[in-house]
Amino acid sequence: MMEQRDLLLGHMEDLAEKAIKTGCAASRFITPAEAQSVTAYFTRKHDVTLSFDGGYEGAERTRAVFLNPDWGECERAELFTALKIEHRPQDTLEHRDILGALMALGIERDTVGDIIMDESFAALVCLPELGGYIAENLTKAGRVGIVLSEISLDELPVKQEELTIQTDTVASLRLDTVLCAAFGLSRTKAAELIAAGRVNLDHQPCLQPSKELSEGALLSIRGLGRAKLLEADEVSRKGRLFVRIGLYGR
Repeated sequence: MMEQRDLLLGHMEDLAEKAIKTGCAASRFITPAEAQSVTAYFTRKHDVTLSFDGGYEGAERTRAVFLNPDWGECERAELFTALKIEHRPQDTLEHRDILGALMALGIERDTVGDIIMDESFAALVCLPELGGYIAENLTKAGRVGIVLSEISLDELPVKQEELTIQTDTVASLRLDTVLCAAFGLSRTKAAELIAAGRVNLDHQPCLQPSKELSEGALLSIRGLGRAKLLEADEVSRKGRLFVRIGLYGR
């Protein structure tokens, strides 16, 4: 794990140096956890600016973009290609079908950003140099025939968080306590999941049951789902905290 992080940060150092010389340099697509590691590492480096962009607002997978402030800006259209995915109305297409079909073509995961799926629209974002190849060769996903065509980045939808809101009271904002409220777990079960490394806090593994959370914290339990601590700003007469928690995909 540590070796992978070192390789990632070493590559980012190379990109930062390239940006100083050429004006702009961008990584392939990285995960939210990787983006956090890169952000923490480059916090005190001021010779280049660092931003993360996935081609549209709310993207989960993004490219780390390094910019020499003296050179201007990177053109977004040069960093991404967006492909719309169309299929027959009677067919059902899922995210895993598209991802599996891409992998079957030999496409590496970090060359493709988000795969956007909803009831009326499907698209993917990729590196510009792969757009033509994917559009020409990705003709089937699972058992569903598909047709891909390039669209402008402006045509991609803004990603909306679909959350089921629930309220509860907790004794504190400890990680294990909030997990119990969010997922209906016992304190013992929450502790077991944390100890087993199945719990992430803000996209990073967390093994500390007593870790204090703040509003906006993202929680996930591998195999159970994801949640966000939305609010924790009121106290009951018995000293308990009222919390609002958003659950994803429920």
